[in-house]
Amino acid sequence: MVNDKISTFPNLLSLSRMLLSPVIFMVAGKRIMLFLLLLIIGITDMLDGYFARKFKKETMIGAWLDSIADFVFFISFIIYSIWFESEIIVEFTFFILVIISIKLLSAITGLIRYKQPGLLHTIGNKITGVIIYSGLCVFVLFRSTIIVEIGLYISILSAMEELIILLIGNKYKPNIKGIWQIKHLRTA
Repeated sequence: MVNDKISTFPNLLSLSRMLLSPVIFMVAGKRIMLFLLLLIIGITDMLDGYFARKFKKETMIGAWLDSIADFVFFISFIIYSIWFESEIIVEFTFFILVIISIKLLSAITGLIRYKQPGLLHTIGNKITGVIIYSGLCVFVLFRSTIIVEIGLYISILSAMEELIILLIGNKYKPNIKGIWQIKHLRTA
């Protein structure tokens, strides 16, 4: 990883996602505005990592900020959904609780084993993010939950992969691509 300066462009994108996430409460009931906001938040989520890699600005702070920004968005959207879209929460309560439980286990495992919360940027987590963001946009516009449901199934699988990596790896690598790199972690 390069230097850990917080003021890099990718880090500013992550920070903007943190600041934009609570704005969803201000656009409640305005479907087009909410859709556009979700689109912007999703784009910043994709671009921060892309620019960090492209311009060799990957940092531990950047990886941490990206994970925190994802968490802020997730919590903001859960609270928003409880207040304004309770039917989606009721429909997917089991999935949400399973995912939160696995993610908490990963965070605790990371803290115990590596002295850092276990937040990894695996390909599975990235795919999950794209599908969940897409599903939320489709839900906001068309009231269909099928893409959200698919995203939740994939999210459980990617959360389990993350936990397994943290349990059997011997080195913390937040940008690991997937479980197939464990051998590389064990020998590196």
